[in-house]
Amino acid sequence: MPIPSQRRPRIVGVVTAASAFVIVAVAAAIVVRPLSDDRVVIRFVRRHPSDWLIDLASGYSAVAGPVTVVIVAFVGALVLAVRDRAVSRPAAVVVASWGAVALAEIVKQIVDRPRPPVGWQLDAPETTPAFPSTHVAGLTALLLVAALVITVGRRRTRAILVTIAVCAAPAMASARVYLCMSWASDAIGGLLLGAAAALCAVWSVDRMARRAPEQTA
Repeated sequence: MPIPSQRRPRIVGVVTAASAFVIVAVAAAIVVRPLSDDRVVIRFVRRHPSDWLIDLASGYSAVAGPVTVVIVAFVGALVLAVRDRAVSRPAAVVVASWGAVALAEIVKQIVDRPRPPVGWQLDAPETTPAFPSTHVAGLTALLLVAALVITVGRRRTRAILVTIAVCAAPAMASARVYLCMSWASDAIGGLLLGAAAALCAVWSVDRMARRAPEQTA
């Protein structure tokens, strides 16, 4: 059956983000070591240390990390479930946020790319695989799915929340790179994975919701 025109932009977003993520993941898996742009970026941030930026990046990384994302997604889904008396929006929030975190951890083991050396890291040392950044993937998915499902029918509010997501997610990516906890391509992979997870969850739940009335008619 043809895809309705109103669904095409979201499907295009899912396919675009997922395809871009796969390309970056394959490149990271093949090369293993940091890409040339990764080395350029890491040299730049290491030459420009700033105590207050390090503290800000470290605090943001700790407060909005994967554990926080999982908890906030669960609480938010419960609130939506009570309010809606339905599972569509809560399911989208949980599937996107938890799915992004879980997929990031799975892909880490497959790609198995080393992080920047422990001696460079400016936060609590980590030696787990680097690609993609779970911090970035989880936060991106949570913020984007929240912006899309909470603001149904409210375009102005949606625009504001999407703008917040577009600013906050790259800020986390920048924080992880600035702290030398991730390579730049790890952060980019996290952004792409989080966006793909959020868009896919919203599209899937929306499709199931649209099918329900057709099946009961």
